[in-house]
Formats: sequence, C-alpha cells, structure tokens
Amino acid sequence: MQFCYRMATAEQLTAIGQVLVNPDLDLTQRFRALFTLRNLGGAEAIEWISKAFTDDSALLKHELAYCLGQMQDRRAIPILTAVLKDTKQEPMVRHEAGEALGAIGDSVVVELLKEYSQDPVIEVAETCQLAVCRLEWLLGGGETKLNDGSTDMNPYCSIDPAPPASRRSVPELRSVLLDESLPLFERYRAMFALRNLGTEEAVVALGDGRSVMEVCK
Repeated sequence: MQFCYRMATAEQLTAIGQVLVNPDLDLTQRFRALFTLRNLGGAEAIEWISKAFTDDSALLKHELAYCLGQMQDRRAIPILTAVLKDTKQEPMVRHEAGEALGAIGDSVVVELLKEYSQDPVIEVAETCQLAVCRLEWLLGGGETKLNDGSTDMNPYCSIDPAPPASRRSVPELRSVLLDESLPLFERYRAMFALRNLGTEEAVVALGDGRSVMEVCK
C-alpha cells in the first residue's frame, strides 16, 4: 500500500487513511497505513493522521505524534499542540507530541514548550525541556555547525530530540551519557552521537546507560 506522493490520487489517500482510522483492523495494518501517510506527506495525510488521535491505543497515538514530527510540516502544529494540552491523553502520547513539536523546528512553539516544561507529568516536562533546547540550538545556527564535518552525521535520516555531540571518543561520550549532573540535552547529544557511531564499543556504552536514560530508538 505504498505510493509515490506524485502518483497517489485522492482516492488512494482516502483508502490509506480509512485503514489507519479503522479500529477493527489489526495494528500491523494500521501502522503500515500510518507510515505510508508519513512518507506521502501533505495536508491530506496530516488530516488523516490527526483523526486517529481518538483511538484507544496509546501506542498507535504515540506513533501518530512521532510521524507528524518526522514530517516537519508546520501544518501539524495545531494538532500536536492540542494533544500536548490534553491531559486526558496518556503521558506517552503527550510526551511524543512535545517531542514532535520540537522536531518540526518552528520557533512559534517555543513559549508553549516552555510552559509545558513545568508540566506535573515528568515525562512530558522533560521532553518539552529537550524540545526547547533543540529549538534554541536551531535558532542559534546549530544545524550549520553540525554540517561542518566535526560531528558524525545521522545515518538513519531521523529527526532526533537532540543533535549528536561533536566528535569525541567513545569513553568521553559514555562519561557524558552517564553523568546525571549534566543537563539532559547534553546527555542526549552524547547518546545520539554514540548511536550514530554504531561501533561495538559505542553499543556497549549505550548499554551502560540503559538504567538511567532512554535507549536510542
């Protein structure tokens, strides 16, 4: 069910969207529909993804928010804002909405994310803190510095909650990852730098951090 965006007709988009929002289908089919919509992009795809936030599956809704962030389309901002503000949504869904807002990279959400950096749900608060740091990094020209060759680039083409740290040795990155006195943003930068390296030594270092941090996706 995967189509090139230029070849996808309105009827095909509707067919894919109807699979996504159909609770009678198994999650495997619905996830395939979701990621197809993400790859297609555009306003219609965003609209179909937004319709599924009423679903009972927290896992599916988490991935809806993730995909909207990865699309980096500012038209998804109102949807993600509503999800972040909705305290009836599961924490894992609200957390991912905050992360997605940071992934889109538009400065218009900075004040919103600062507000929810004080959310009583710690997962939501910390994610919004990371998102604010990422946006401030972007606004400060961080992306230009990232492309200057001093950092190991992301081989996975994902939009991450934090950019990878500047090139360092694995022991140095591991030390930052495990240092709970450092800002979470810096530790995430070390984590993603280790992920991007992908060596056996880097994998072991990530494993050492599994008890204190979320392991890289």
